[in-house]
Amino acid sequence: MKTTIETLTFPCEIIDKIKIKTSFKNLSIRFVNGHIIKFNKTNLSIREPHKIIISNSYNTLVALLYDDTNKIYIPNDNAVITLSKFIQIINTMNKQLSKKQKLHKID
Repeated sequence: MKTTIETLTFPCEIIDKIKIKTSFKNLSIRFVNGHIIKFNKTNLSIREPHKIIISNSYNTLVALLYDDTNKIYIPNDNAVITLSKFIQIINTMNKQLSKKQKLHKID
């Protein structure tokens, strides 16, 4: 069975909101485009969501973004959260790493 893969463009407004409202000093962030996988000669398709991968030296967080740009799915917690809550989580990850780095400098 042949398939066709279409790449979806990551919503710019989400990237902009995250970059404006968060600090990336201690974080690595990747925005991965989603895909639509169509099975030729059928009416079936699979939608692979956009991914936001955020990591620091201690943790990695993968979030999935579907059509609704204000709702973000966190698979590890099986939770759907708002974009503002997601931004809070990113900022918390950044602050936790800053505190750990300060503690290591003291030791």
